[in-house]
Amino acid sequence: MSALFETSQTQAGPTLSERDMLDLLVKRYSVNPGNGSRYAYARHVRSHAGFDARRTADFMAMDLWPSKGLPLHGHEVKVSRSDWLTELRQPEKADEFKQYMNFWWLVTSDPTIVRKDELPADWGLMTVRCGRLFVSRSAPKLDPKPMPRTMLAALLRAIAKTAGES
Repeated sequence: MSALFETSQTQAGPTLSERDMLDLLVKRYSVNPGNGSRYAYARHVRSHAGFDARRTADFMAMDLWPSKGLPLHGHEVKVSRSDWLTELRQPEKADEFKQYMNFWWLVTSDPTIVRKDELPADWGLMTVRCGRLFVSRSAPKLDPKPMPRTMLAALLRAIAKTAGES
């Protein structure tokens, strides 16, 4: 097994909550090199604005630099193995969002949550080490569909709400 997918009990740190993980994502995407924020990001993005929302993506971030292609990253956060196994049994949950993303990530609090052979080929993996998120497997570039305006409205609403929380 690859060292990227394994850990030992002696390496395990404190248990992290979903909120802790979302805070780590905010930290990762809070890049401001002096010429403005590189990313716009949001926690808990609904699938649609209004009452039609069926699902929620844990986190989205859009790169605002045209030189990088303006990619949209979607993130599914998992803090327990059982939650990950539920996700694997219901791929339609992630697919509702992933079809509109340039990159899709699984973000775990512990590398033992996902086994090497379980991660879908079109997902990247970020894990926590030393209190920071590290890429364990790069997310492949996806070919996204245009985002429906109702989802775009939900994303903009979530960006505004997240900005107000920071």
